[in-house]
Amino acid sequence: MENLSFHTPVVIYAGLPTKFYLVSNVSDASDFLFDNWANNDSLQWTEAMTRCAWADAGKASVEGARSAFLVAVKTAGMKIDPSISLY
Repeated sequence: MENLSFHTPVVIYAGLPTKFYLVSNVSDASDFLFDNWANNDSLQWTEAMTRCAWADAGKASVEGARSAFLVAVKTAGMKIDPSISLY
C-alpha cells in the first residue's frame, strides 16, 4: 500500500475565532470532514469521504482523495492557505 500522506499538506482556516488546521494525510482529511462540517450530507462531502476511505483501503490514490477533499472544503466556503501550492 502506498504512503497515505499528501504530497503537499493543506492548511485550512475555519471556525471563530479563526482556527487553522493542518491536513497532511488521508486520515486527517476524513477526520476534518467528519468533525468540522455541520452539513455533512452534501455530494462533495460524500465524495471526499468515499475517496478517503478508498485511499485508506488501497483502492484509490491519495492525491485523488486530496483533490476531493479540496473540492469539499472550498464548497463549504472554508479558506485554504494560498501560500501552499494546490497543484
